Amino acid sequence: MDPLSITANVLALATVALKSSKVLYGLVDGLADAPNSVSQTKSLLSQTQNTLGALTRTLETSSESEPVALGSVLEETELSKALESTNSTCQAIAATVTKFTKHSTDSHFSKRDRVAVYLQEPRMSKLNKDLADCQRTITMVLSSVTLIVTRRASGNIDQLRTQFDAQERALANLGTQLSARGAAEPQAAEEDFTAQLTASLQQVCQKTLSATRAWRTEQKFGDMKTDDNSTAMQGIVGTAHPGVDQSFGSLTTTKSSRAFQGQMDSNAFGMLFK
Repeated sequence: MDPLSITANVLALATVALKSSKVLYGLVDGLADAPNSVSQTKSLLSQTQNTLGALTRTLETSSESEPVALGSVLEETELSKALESTNSTCQAIAATVTKFTKHSTDSHFSKRDRVAVYLQEPRMSKLNKDLADCQRTITMVLSSVTLIVTRRASGNIDQLRTQFDAQERALANLGTQLSARGAAEPQAAEEDFTAQLTASLQQVCQKTLSATRAWRTEQKFGDMKTDDNSTAMQGIVGTAHPGVDQSFGSLTTTKSSRAFQGQMDSNAFGMLFK
């Protein structure tokens, strides 16, 4: 699939997930004096909608400025899986709330429904955790996508190195938390939804971490040709950066041209290109 199609697909999934979250929000918001588990769902939905809204805006903006890079990053991170999980979780919560609040209205939460919801507290709590995990994962992927696209556009490793390091630590931490939750979940049939969702989000987190590391430590350059009075450069100037994987195409120069590839000290660079 080409980069533009990948971005369009992810944007469509984000739109569907946002719509599902809004429908669910309207459902729980229409229940007066709801139990804590339902109120928590409402709070989580607000956060999820904010995240999905920010993601949608970023995709729309970056698809115009960096369409190829954006599509590549979205494919590498497998963000689509997290969006599909968000949509599925919203639908699962909506089905549960609808089933056990049949007698409640926007002005009264019936005692009968309150007892039913109380008995479903463990399931609601688990689904709320699922939604929170989806929201956190999408937030992390969004941060990486933004950082990578910025890195692609600027090429300034020094300026972004601290942000990349912090993002990698945050992704590793989230991956550990998802792994721990997956290991702690019972393997009964009714827990399959959470188990599968957690495994999927963990994979998204791992893919995003790999992509973030790769974009921090890799530079790819194509072929470069220069004219008779050429001046050219490729690579990093200034302080040496260990662990950076650089690949270069052919660099052709003629006559009195100057050329540079790789990493070069600032003083040496100044002498070469003075």
